[in-house]
Amino acid sequence: MIERNKKLQDSKHQQCRFCGEYLDANVGLCPVCKQSTALDAVVDLRRLPNCPVCKIPIYPARINTHSVYHCEECEGTAISKEVMMKLQPIESKKLIRSQLAKEHIRPPYFEPRDKPPFLICPYCRKKMKETKFTNMIVDICEKCGAVWFDAGKEKHINEILGSYKMKRLKESERRR
Repeated sequence: MIERNKKLQDSKHQQCRFCGEYLDANVGLCPVCKQSTALDAVVDLRRLPNCPVCKIPIYPARINTHSVYHCEECEGTAISKEVMMKLQPIESKKLIRSQLAKEHIRPPYFEPRDKPPFLICPYCRKKMKETKFTNMIVDICEKCGAVWFDAGKEKHINEILGSYKMKRLKESERRR
């Protein structure tokens, strides 16, 4: 956390006002939320990925210092394979919503829906597959390895972290 504060004090860095990501000062587009970093920029929801359940834009969020996506309607959370591999089982996990998420207004056309038979990955737009880890079922992208946690399940990441990492390592060894 101290390192992040030092970055902000340095004039070469800025914080994205939409998702809170720390960026180089000369970056024009945030790599996390894909929004313009210009001071007068207006949020462009078309640049955000869609929720695999609700089919509306999901917002950048953080679990500790790691970037994830979170749906304000169904409360689901998408975590990339890279972030899953960086998470440590012993650390506590707290979901921190971005300013964009806090300003969310339910679209007038929105109607809550049941979870579809299969989900589309918010990271790569490929099919996700339900997978059981210990006592919890999560959806994992068949292509990029991202994980979708239904409402409240992100609190239980530690329960599947070891199994998830082992599965990913075995798959990468098979590809070699």
